[in-house]
Amino acid sequence: MRLEDLQAFLTLAAHGNLHRAADACGVTQSALSKTLARLEAASGLRLVERSGHGVALTQAGISLQSHAQRVLLAMGDLQGDLAEQRQARAGAVRVGVLPYLMSTLLSPLLARFVAQRPLAHFSIETHLSARLLALLQRAEVDLVLAARPDRVPRDLAWHPLGPLDLRVTLRAKHPRRASLHTLEDLTAERWALPASSLYLRQWLDERFTEAGLPPPRVAVESTASPSAFADLLRQSDLLGIMPAQLLLQPEGHGLVALPGDALLWRRELGVFWRAAGYLSPVCTDFRDAVVQGS
Repeated sequence: MRLEDLQAFLTLAAHGNLHRAADACGVTQSALSKTLARLEAASGLRLVERSGHGVALTQAGISLQSHAQRVLLAMGDLQGDLAEQRQARAGAVRVGVLPYLMSTLLSPLLARFVAQRPLAHFSIETHLSARLLALLQRAEVDLVLAARPDRVPRDLAWHPLGPLDLRVTLRAKHPRRASLHTLEDLTAERWALPASSLYLRQWLDERFTEAGLPPPRVAVESTASPSAFADLLRQSDLLGIMPAQLLLQPEGHGLVALPGDALLWRRELGVFWRAAGYLSPVCTDFRDAVVQGS
């Protein structure tokens, strides 16, 4: 028996009249009669008695009415449950991420997540941390994977993802590599660094100031990710700052980090979201996957 036929039969039982029931179903009286004939053929029993006043259910019709109501209610519950599950597995997720974390954290997570959630759609923005957090505050992204600023804005919530180790980086054949051991040794060198408006640059300048040294001598500055300087460092004697793990990847080929704790800077990474903002079920699940996978 078809579900639509059962629904039509319940409508007929409620109206007790073929004409009115057909109008309620949005079909012709002839079409409704054919539906009734199909049900009677499938059951092998007469379901209604016709009279000049309309139709009345037989005992078999009353039994069918009772069962049809339960079937259609159960089907409605099933459709509602499946719709909720589809909603939880579907939807758009807008993610802002540091370029460095795109390959080391986000891409592996996405590969696993989209395999389980084929209806989910992701859009990715790659910028440095300050820009990403500004996008999040303007609700232009849902989640951000970035370095934690010294003061997290009050309107943002976050969860730590572990440390980001940053090292002074230079080409492996840099002529003064063996003589660079301390911050003071670096004061005569020239640098390729993030722009002065960015967290990382401000933080580096503060390290020199705290040591009583002049700020780094900047030859090139940019709002791009530090990893964008890799080719420049390979082809010059400039110094830069890069994530230690990046030097183990193809982008770090030909580059080395200066050793020693004095030339190691550690920042905390986190996943950020708007504290009072709405996160869809799929967005919430992805945030939790990021936390678990870090």
